[in-house]
Amino acid sequence: MPSFSSRAMIQSPQQPLALVARVVDSLGIGLALYLATVVSTTDDGWSRIHAFYAILAILLMQFYSEFFNVYQSWKINNTLLSRLWMQGVISITWFFTCITLLLIALLFDQSIHLLDWHLATYWFVFALLIFAVIRFVLNFIIRALRKRGVNIRRVAIAGAGPLGRFTTEQVRDNPWVGYEIVGVYDDRSQKDQQMEPLVNRRKREAIGDLEKGLPVVGNFQDLIDAAAAKEFDAVFITLPMRAEHKAQEIIRKLASRSIAAVYVVPDFYSSAYEAHFTHLVDINGMPAVSIYENPISGLRSIVKRLEDIVLSLIIIAIIAVPMLLIAIAVKLTSKGPVIFKQTRYGLDGKEIKVWKFRSMTVMEDGADFRQATRNDPRITPIGGILRRLSLDELPQFFNVLGGSMSIVGPRPHAVAQNEAYKNTIRGYMLRHKTKPGITGWAQVNGCRGETENLEKMRRRVEYDIEYIRRWSLFFDLRIILMTILKGFTGEHVY
Repeated sequence: MPSFSSRAMIQSPQQPLALVARVVDSLGIGLALYLATVVSTTDDGWSRIHAFYAILAILLMQFYSEFFNVYQSWKINNTLLSRLWMQGVISITWFFTCITLLLIALLFDQSIHLLDWHLATYWFVFALLIFAVIRFVLNFIIRALRKRGVNIRRVAIAGAGPLGRFTTEQVRDNPWVGYEIVGVYDDRSQKDQQMEPLVNRRKREAIGDLEKGLPVVGNFQDLIDAAAAKEFDAVFITLPMRAEHKAQEIIRKLASRSIAAVYVVPDFYSSAYEAHFTHLVDINGMPAVSIYENPISGLRSIVKRLEDIVLSLIIIAIIAVPMLLIAIAVKLTSKGPVIFKQTRYGLDGKEIKVWKFRSMTVMEDGADFRQATRNDPRITPIGGILRRLSLDELPQFFNVLGGSMSIVGPRPHAVAQNEAYKNTIRGYMLRHKTKPGITGWAQVNGCRGETENLEKMRRRVEYDIEYIRRWSLFFDLRIILMTILKGFTGEHVY
């Protein structure tokens, strides 16, 4: 039995390159302010107040970078488009940092009336230029070093099954991580290495065309011998969980004959798991991998809640008059209440009441719910217009303000739909791991309106789960912008 007297911690260390980018960006903020004081003719030069705001800006920049994924996804970019994209991300992060600095100054700095707008503008622009230069220089240096073989680790793959093929593609498609695959080893024949059917189509697309077997250079004994001969620096063990004993045997033999680093890639891409939100957690020093957990929790949930409150207040102020006119039109064109409350599932599957402008002559809810179809006789004259333009959903901004919904998130389905699909679509209820939204990743990708067949609902659910897995503040803003640009209409919205 293993001893836990000296517990080993599984950590998720930040990429060294990202850490370098953090440090250099922070120095760049201070340098930009210093240059601004030199260039500005209305400023008296560097002082302690400048140092204070520089430090505050660095802290705020690091804070916002967590929610715009500035450094988590930082990498060596190979295309002009990807470089422009990363520059846009950090530019928006710096913009939010400067806005927050201004608000702090307005609230707490009594000398705000002495604010030098020329200095502030110079600082903002100089910082953006320095960020761009930093990324260009780092890209150039790292690429040059990699071409000379510096910071490249040679790795071997132990296991040519689905997980081994997936790992191989990940390494080959992301050369910036600094790994070079020198060989794949497996005891099984090429015929035995064909991929087992995957239920989830999204996983199949993510893994790629894995029906093609990997070129195997030898068996596991050859792997041990090659490791002893120092033919590579690390081994990725990509065996399925059912081959645990074989993996332990390989690890024991490597420990006795090799100094190569050994990594075990968890088998979370098998059909046994729906590992959409997988990440490492520490339970009092004991490592664990979460499978089903709300990734928008803790500080991230506070940021998303602040986003919802601020944006919903702004939007409600803008749409107040149109909502009043819509309410009058609904009342004058059909009998019944103006606002219709429907039962939906919210966060963690708890029932909530969603507000909508009434667009039908009936108010079906619960098990009586029947989805609207083309030329549905239940739709009122004004209701057809409201539904096509999604104006019937405007009252849901009050749901957002109240906390039961979010501006961006999986659209809330009727209770009857949840009950019908939760047993037929794998992972369906995972979409309730976050608050439902007025718009979402599925909607801006065309999944709106009637879902008359199982495949349409499955596609919508896959987008919803992808949104939860990828969430960031910047991703939310991107979806909101796409919603505005694409409009609120849809081909199957009745």
